[in-house]
Amino acid sequence: MNLTNRLLLSSNNHVGAQFQRVSWRKFHTATVALSPRDGPVPMTSRKEGELDGATILAKSLKSQGVEYVFGVMGIPVVEASIILQRVGIKYIGTRNEQAACYAAQAHGYLTGTPAVCMTVSGPGMLHAMGGLANAQVNCWPLILIGGSTERPQEQLGAFQETLQVEAARLFTKFSARPPTLQRIPAYVAKAVRFSSYGRPGATYLDFPGDLLNETIQETQIEFPPKLPPPPQCLAPEAEINRALELLRTAERPLVVVGKGAAYGRAEKHIQDFIRSSDLPFLPSAMGKGLVPDEHPNCVSPARSLVLQKADVVVLLGARLNWMLHFGQPPRFNPNVKIIQASCFGVIN
Repeated sequence: MNLTNRLLLSSNNHVGAQFQRVSWRKFHTATVALSPRDGPVPMTSRKEGELDGATILAKSLKSQGVEYVFGVMGIPVVEASIILQRVGIKYIGTRNEQAACYAAQAHGYLTGTPAVCMTVSGPGMLHAMGGLANAQVNCWPLILIGGSTERPQEQLGAFQETLQVEAARLFTKFSARPPTLQRIPAYVAKAVRFSSYGRPGATYLDFPGDLLNETIQETQIEFPPKLPPPPQCLAPEAEINRALELLRTAERPLVVVGKGAAYGRAEKHIQDFIRSSDLPFLPSAMGKGLVPDEHPNCVSPARSLVLQKADVVVLLGARLNWMLHFGQPPRFNPNVKIIQASCFGVIN
Protein backbone atom coordinates (compact mmCIF):
# COMPACT_ATOMS: atom_id res chain seq x y z
CA MET A 1 0.00 0.00 0.00
CA ASN A 2 1.40 3.39 -0.98
CA LEU A 3 2.21 5.73 1.87
CA THR A 4 1.95 9.53 1.75
CA ASN A 5 3.92 10.66 -1.27
CA ARG A 6 5.48 13.74 0.27
CA LEU A 7 5.71 14.94 3.85
CA LEU A 8 6.95 18.37 4.85
CA LEU A 9 8.74 18.39 8.19
CA SER A 10 9.57 21.59 10.03
CA SER A 11 12.07 22.07 12.84
CA ASN A 12 11.58 24.52 15.71
CA ASN A 13 13.25 27.30 13.72
CA HIS A 14 10.83 26.67 10.85
CA VAL A 15 13.52 25.30 8.51
CA GLY A 16 11.80 22.74 6.24
CA ALA A 17 13.09 19.40 5.07
CA GLN A 18 11.71 17.24 2.26
CA PHE A 19 10.98 13.59 3.02
CA GLN A 20 9.65 11.58 0.10
CA ARG A 21 7.99 8.27 0.98
CA VAL A 22 6.91 5.57 -1.41
CA SER A 23 5.79 1.96 -1.16
CA TRP A 24 8.20 -0.59 0.33
CA ARG A 25 8.50 -2.27 -3.04
CA LYS A 26 9.94 0.93 -4.48
CA PHE A 27 11.97 1.83 -1.40
CA HIS A 28 15.27 1.65 -3.24
CA THR A 29 14.28 4.72 -5.29
CA ALA A 30 13.37 6.90 -2.30
CA THR A 31 15.02 10.22 -1.47
CA VAL A 32 15.67 10.65 2.24
CA ALA A 33 16.46 13.88 4.06
CA LEU A 34 18.49 13.41 7.23
CA SER A 35 17.85 16.93 8.49
CA PRO A 36 17.87 20.49 7.10
CA ARG A 37 21.49 20.74 8.14
CA ASP A 38 22.65 17.53 6.46
CA GLY A 39 20.65 17.94 3.27
CA PRO A 40 19.16 15.21 1.09
CA VAL A 41 20.94 11.92 0.61
CA PRO A 42 19.66 10.56 -2.69
CA MET A 43 19.64 6.83 -3.31
CA THR A 44 20.73 6.08 -6.81
CA SER A 45 18.02 4.62 -9.03
CA ARG A 46 19.31 1.48 -10.66
CA LYS A 47 19.15 1.01 -14.40
CA GLU A 48 18.46 -2.37 -15.93
CA GLY A 49 21.41 -4.71 -15.49
CA GLU A 50 22.89 -2.71 -12.61
CA LEU A 51 23.51 -3.65 -9.00
CA ASP A 52 24.07 -1.32 -6.08
CA GLY A 53 26.45 -2.00 -3.21
CA ALA A 54 23.71 -3.12 -0.83
CA THR A 55 22.51 -5.74 -3.32
CA ILE A 56 26.04 -6.97 -3.98
CA LEU A 57 26.57 -7.31 -0.22
CA ALA A 58 23.31 -9.23 0.22
CA LYS A 59 24.01 -11.57 -2.69
CA SER A 60 27.57 -12.14 -1.47
CA LEU A 61 26.36 -13.16 1.98
CA LYS A 62 23.70 -15.41 0.48
CA SER A 63 26.18 -17.10 -1.86
CA GLN A 64 28.42 -17.92 1.11
CA GLY A 65 25.60 -19.61 3.00
CA VAL A 66 24.78 -16.89 5.55
CA GLU A 67 21.21 -17.47 6.75
CA TYR A 68 20.68 -14.98 9.58
CA VAL A 69 21.38 -11.30 10.19
CA PHE A 70 20.75 -9.67 13.57
CA GLY A 71 20.82 -5.96 14.14
CA VAL A 72 19.34 -2.52 14.73
CA MET A 73 18.64 -0.74 11.47
CA GLY A 74 19.24 2.88 10.58
CA ILE A 75 21.30 5.08 8.27
CA PRO A 76 23.10 3.95 6.15
CA VAL A 77 22.07 0.25 6.23
CA VAL A 78 18.25 0.50 6.08
CA GLU A 79 18.04 -0.47 2.42
CA ALA A 80 20.63 -3.22 2.91
CA SER A 81 18.43 -4.82 5.59
CA ILE A 82 15.49 -4.89 3.18
CA ILE A 83 17.51 -6.34 0.31
CA LEU A 84 18.94 -9.03 2.61
CA GLN A 85 15.41 -10.31 3.15
CA ARG A 86 14.62 -10.13 -0.57
CA VAL A 87 17.46 -12.54 -1.34
CA GLY A 88 16.24 -14.98 1.32
CA ILE A 89 18.32 -14.10 4.39
CA LYS A 90 16.37 -13.93 7.64
CA TYR A 91 16.69 -10.61 9.47
CA ILE A 92 16.04 -10.43 13.22
CA GLY A 93 15.85 -6.99 14.79
CA THR A 94 16.87 -6.36 18.40
CA ARG A 95 16.60 -3.40 20.76
CA ASN A 96 20.36 -2.95 21.12
CA GLU A 97 23.39 -3.78 19.00
CA GLN A 98 25.09 -5.63 21.85
CA ALA A 99 22.17 -8.07 22.05
CA ALA A 100 22.29 -8.50 18.27
CA CYS A 101 26.01 -9.29 18.38
CA TYR A 102 25.62 -11.88 21.15
CA ALA A 103 22.71 -13.50 19.31
CA ALA A 104 24.72 -13.73 16.08
CA GLN A 105 27.70 -15.34 17.77
CA ALA A 106 25.47 -17.81 19.63
CA HIS A 107 24.16 -18.90 16.23
CA GLY A 108 27.74 -19.27 15.04
CA TYR A 109 28.71 -21.43 18.01
CA LEU A 110 25.66 -23.68 17.72
CA THR A 111 25.86 -24.19 13.96
CA GLY A 112 29.55 -23.78 13.14
CA THR A 113 28.69 -21.21 10.45
CA PRO A 114 28.86 -17.45 11.00
CA ALA A 115 25.80 -15.25 11.33
CA VAL A 116 25.97 -11.50 10.79
CA CYS A 117 25.42 -8.62 13.17
CA MET A 118 24.63 -5.45 11.19
CA THR A 119 24.77 -1.99 12.74
CA VAL A 120 24.59 1.68 11.88
CA SER A 121 27.66 3.87 12.00
CA GLY A 122 29.36 5.29 15.07
CA PRO A 123 27.54 4.42 18.31
CA GLY A 124 25.72 1.52 16.67
CA MET A 125 28.94 -0.19 15.68
CA LEU A 126 30.60 0.65 19.01
CA HIS A 127 27.68 -0.87 20.93
CA ALA A 128 28.52 -4.20 19.26
CA MET A 129 32.17 -4.14 20.32
CA GLY A 130 31.56 -6.04 23.56
CA GLY A 131 29.99 -8.88 21.63
CA LEU A 132 32.75 -8.71 19.03
CA ALA A 133 35.45 -9.15 21.69
CA ASN A 134 33.47 -11.95 23.34
CA ALA A 135 33.23 -13.88 20.07
CA GLN A 136 36.93 -13.46 19.41
CA VAL A 137 38.02 -14.63 22.88
CA ASN A 138 35.58 -17.54 22.91
CA CYS A 139 36.45 -18.56 19.33
CA TRP A 140 32.92 -18.28 17.97
CA PRO A 141 32.36 -17.46 14.27
CA LEU A 142 30.87 -13.99 13.78
CA ILE A 143 30.75 -11.33 11.08
CA LEU A 144 30.05 -7.77 12.18
CA ILE A 145 29.01 -5.43 9.36
CA GLY A 146 28.92 -1.74 10.17
CA GLY A 147 27.55 1.06 8.07
CA SER A 148 29.87 4.04 8.15
CA THR A 149 30.39 7.64 7.08
CA GLU A 150 30.36 8.38 3.37
CA ARG A 151 33.93 8.51 2.11
CA PRO A 152 33.86 12.09 0.73
CA GLN A 153 32.79 13.32 4.20
CA GLU A 154 35.54 11.61 6.19
CA GLN A 155 37.61 13.84 8.49
CA LEU A 156 35.00 16.60 8.11
CA GLY A 157 33.02 15.82 11.24
CA ALA A 158 30.45 13.76 9.38
CA PHE A 159 27.36 12.19 10.96
CA GLN A 160 28.49 9.64 13.58
CA GLU A 161 31.98 9.49 12.07
CA THR A 162 34.16 6.91 13.84
CA LEU A 163 37.36 5.03 13.02
CA GLN A 164 35.48 1.75 12.89
CA VAL A 165 37.94 -0.47 11.01
CA GLU A 166 40.69 0.53 13.43
CA ALA A 167 38.44 0.07 16.47
CA ALA A 168 37.49 -3.46 15.41
CA ARG A 169 41.00 -4.60 14.55
CA LEU A 170 41.97 -5.35 18.18
CA PHE A 171 39.10 -7.81 18.56
CA THR A 172 38.98 -9.58 15.20
CA LYS A 173 40.88 -11.96 12.96
CA PHE A 174 40.10 -9.73 9.99
CA SER A 175 38.91 -6.10 9.83
CA ALA A 176 38.63 -4.25 6.53
CA ARG A 177 36.60 -2.07 4.19
CA PRO A 178 36.03 -3.17 0.58
CA PRO A 179 37.65 -0.49 -1.62
CA THR A 180 35.29 -0.97 -4.59
CA LEU A 181 32.01 -2.63 -5.51
CA GLN A 182 33.89 -5.30 -7.46
CA ARG A 183 35.78 -6.34 -4.33
CA ILE A 184 32.75 -6.77 -2.05
CA PRO A 185 32.15 -10.48 -2.86
CA ALA A 186 35.80 -11.35 -2.22
CA TYR A 187 35.85 -9.45 1.08
CA VAL A 188 32.68 -11.21 2.23
CA ALA A 189 34.16 -14.61 1.34
CA LYS A 190 37.32 -13.69 3.21
CA ALA A 191 35.34 -12.65 6.29
CA VAL A 192 33.45 -15.95 6.25
CA ARG A 193 36.69 -17.92 5.86
CA PHE A 194 38.53 -16.10 8.65
CA SER A 195 35.57 -16.43 11.01
CA SER A 196 35.21 -20.20 10.61
CA TYR A 197 38.55 -21.66 9.48
CA GLY A 198 41.28 -22.66 11.95
CA ARG A 199 40.43 -21.30 15.38
CA PRO A 200 37.07 -19.59 14.77
CA GLY A 201 36.59 -15.96 15.70
CA ALA A 202 35.23 -12.55 14.80
CA THR A 203 35.58 -10.51 11.61
CA TYR A 204 34.49 -6.99 10.68
CA LEU A 205 33.49 -5.42 7.36
CA ASP A 206 32.95 -1.67 7.00
CA PHE A 207 30.50 -0.24 4.46
CA PRO A 208 30.31 3.52 3.85
CA GLY A 209 26.90 4.82 2.81
CA ASP A 210 28.10 5.94 -0.62
CA LEU A 211 29.55 2.48 -1.35
CA LEU A 212 26.21 0.84 -0.52
CA ASN A 213 24.36 3.22 -2.84
CA GLU A 214 26.88 3.18 -5.69
CA THR A 215 25.90 1.16 -8.78
CA ILE A 216 27.74 -0.96 -11.32
CA GLN A 217 26.88 -3.25 -14.20
CA GLU A 218 26.13 -6.75 -12.94
CA THR A 219 28.44 -8.21 -15.59
CA GLN A 220 31.39 -6.58 -13.80
CA ILE A 221 30.73 -8.42 -10.54
CA GLU A 222 32.07 -11.90 -9.93
CA PHE A 223 30.72 -13.88 -6.99
CA PRO A 224 33.16 -16.51 -5.68
CA PRO A 225 31.81 -20.03 -5.15
CA LYS A 226 30.63 -20.98 -1.69
CA LEU A 227 33.52 -21.88 0.57
CA PRO A 228 33.85 -25.57 1.47
CA PRO A 229 33.52 -26.59 5.13
CA PRO A 230 36.56 -25.78 7.28
CA PRO A 231 39.34 -28.32 6.73
CA GLN A 232 39.95 -30.84 9.48
CA CYS A 233 43.17 -30.53 11.45
CA LEU A 234 45.17 -33.74 11.72
CA ALA A 235 48.15 -34.17 14.02
CA PRO A 236 51.31 -35.83 12.65
CA GLU A 237 51.34 -39.57 13.25
CA ALA A 238 54.57 -39.32 15.22
CA GLU A 239 52.97 -36.91 17.68
CA ILE A 240 49.93 -39.17 18.05
CA ASN A 241 52.17 -42.13 18.86
CA ARG A 242 54.11 -40.02 21.34
CA ALA A 243 50.87 -39.00 23.07
CA LEU A 244 49.69 -42.61 23.25
CA GLU A 245 52.98 -43.67 24.82
CA LEU A 246 52.59 -40.97 27.47
CA LEU A 247 49.12 -42.28 28.29
CA ARG A 248 50.35 -45.89 28.49
CA THR A 249 52.99 -44.97 31.06
CA ALA A 250 50.84 -42.51 33.03
CA GLU A 251 49.96 -43.41 36.61
CA ARG A 252 47.19 -40.84 37.09
CA PRO A 253 45.93 -39.75 33.65
CA LEU A 254 43.04 -37.32 33.20
CA VAL A 255 41.02 -36.24 30.16
CA VAL A 256 39.64 -32.69 30.11
CA VAL A 257 36.75 -32.19 27.67
CA GLY A 258 36.31 -28.58 26.56
CA LYS A 259 34.20 -26.23 24.52
CA GLY A 260 36.17 -26.87 21.33
CA ALA A 261 35.12 -30.52 21.38
CA ALA A 262 31.48 -29.44 21.66
CA TYR A 263 31.94 -26.99 18.79
CA GLY A 264 33.50 -29.75 16.70
CA ARG A 265 30.58 -32.11 17.43
CA ALA A 266 33.02 -34.72 18.70
CA GLU A 267 30.74 -36.27 21.31
CA LYS A 268 30.60 -39.73 19.69
CA HIS A 269 34.38 -39.95 19.28
CA ILE A 270 34.97 -38.80 22.85
CA GLN A 271 32.39 -41.18 24.28
CA ASP A 272 34.02 -44.05 22.37
CA PHE A 273 37.46 -42.95 23.60
CA ILE A 274 36.39 -42.77 27.25
CA ARG A 275 34.63 -46.13 27.01
CA SER A 276 37.54 -47.95 25.33
CA SER A 277 40.31 -46.35 27.41
CA ASP A 278 38.41 -46.28 30.73
CA LEU A 279 40.14 -42.96 31.55
CA PRO A 280 38.67 -40.50 34.06
CA PHE A 281 37.39 -37.29 32.50
CA LEU A 282 36.58 -33.77 33.64
CA PRO A 283 34.27 -31.58 31.52
CA SER A 284 34.71 -27.84 31.40
CA ALA A 285 31.68 -25.61 31.91
CA MET A 286 30.92 -25.60 28.17
CA GLY A 287 32.16 -29.14 27.60
CA LYS A 288 29.38 -30.58 29.72
CA GLY A 289 27.04 -32.98 27.98
CA LEU A 290 29.47 -34.49 25.50
CA VAL A 291 29.78 -37.36 27.95
CA PRO A 292 26.98 -37.57 30.53
CA ASP A 293 27.82 -36.26 34.00
CA GLU A 294 26.43 -39.46 35.49
CA HIS A 295 29.05 -41.51 33.64
CA PRO A 296 31.10 -43.51 36.21
CA ASN A 297 34.34 -42.00 34.87
CA CYS A 298 33.23 -38.41 35.44
CA VAL A 299 35.34 -36.87 38.22
CA SER A 300 33.72 -33.43 38.43
CA PRO A 301 32.93 -33.78 42.18
CA ALA A 302 36.67 -34.16 42.85
CA ARG A 303 37.82 -31.52 40.38
CA SER A 304 40.50 -29.85 42.52
CA LEU A 305 41.97 -33.16 43.68
CA VAL A 306 42.27 -34.76 40.24
CA LEU A 307 43.84 -31.64 38.72
CA GLN A 308 46.44 -31.58 41.49
CA LYS A 309 47.26 -35.29 41.27
CA ALA A 310 47.15 -35.99 37.51
CA ASP A 311 50.55 -36.71 35.97
CA VAL A 312 49.29 -36.63 32.35
CA VAL A 313 46.40 -34.40 31.26
CA VAL A 314 44.75 -34.75 27.84
CA LEU A 315 43.03 -31.54 26.70
CA LEU A 316 40.33 -32.22 24.12
CA GLY A 317 39.22 -28.86 22.75
CA ALA A 318 40.19 -27.10 25.98
CA ARG A 319 42.68 -24.34 26.77
CA LEU A 320 44.82 -23.78 29.85
CA ASN A 321 43.33 -20.39 30.57
CA TRP A 322 42.00 -18.98 33.83
CA MET A 323 39.24 -21.61 33.99
CA LEU A 324 41.92 -24.32 34.27
CA HIS A 325 44.25 -22.20 36.42
CA PHE A 326 46.69 -21.79 33.49
CA GLY A 327 47.95 -25.31 34.14
CA GLN A 328 50.16 -23.99 36.93
CA PRO A 329 50.88 -25.23 40.47
CA PRO A 330 49.55 -25.38 43.10
CA ARG A 331 46.35 -26.29 41.21
CA PHE A 332 48.32 -28.61 38.87
CA ASN A 333 51.09 -31.11 39.51
CA PRO A 334 54.40 -29.26 38.91
CA ASN A 335 55.61 -32.21 36.80
CA VAL A 336 52.42 -32.74 34.84
CA LYS A 337 52.66 -33.50 31.13
CA ILE A 338 50.04 -31.97 28.81
CA ILE A 339 48.63 -33.49 25.62
CA GLN A 340 46.47 -31.00 23.73
CA ALA A 341 44.17 -31.76 20.80
CA SER A 342 43.43 -28.36 19.31
CA CYS A 343 42.93 -26.77 15.92
CA PHE A 344 45.27 -23.96 16.94
CA GLY A 345 48.26 -25.87 18.22
CA VAL A 346 49.05 -23.91 21.41
CA ILE A 347 48.31 -24.50 25.06
CA ASN A 348 46.28 -21.33 25.72
